[in-house]
Amino acid sequence: MDSIFCQPGDIAPLSLPALLPAGAAPVAPIPGISQLDRISRLAALGPEDTVAGLLWLAMNFPAVCDAMLDKTEFDAADDEDPCQEPEPFCAECGADIGIFLRYGTDWRHYLGDVTTAGQIEVFDPGHDPVIAWRLPGIPA
Repeated sequence: MDSIFCQPGDIAPLSLPALLPAGAAPVAPIPGISQLDRISRLAALGPEDTVAGLLWLAMNFPAVCDAMLDKTEFDAADDEDPCQEPEPFCAECGADIGIFLRYGTDWRHYLGDVTTAGQIEVFDPGHDPVIAWRLPGIPA
């Protein structure tokens, strides 16, 4: 039986650029293919297999599991949505204001729901809109 002996001395690790011909750029793998494959495999799992896979992940790779849980958990106590954009309102009267192209390009006071087409009523309160911004759901 042959024995394997380590030889003293520094041996530089072999790297990919050392294997490429001079002037050739390394080719990066296409990350989308493996991600799509992984996503489709996860989507094909049944509920029992999904739970078993998450339990295996928690036992064998706890740091990865913790990172995944931190990213996907919903904190019910946190009602504020950090992605909400401010909405315009009239600083003089507190009414909602907007620009409705069917009435021109000026700011106008309105009542109703702008998320549903045709569910608004433009009105004239007797003054020009004074534009200010607030987070949705916060009264003026």
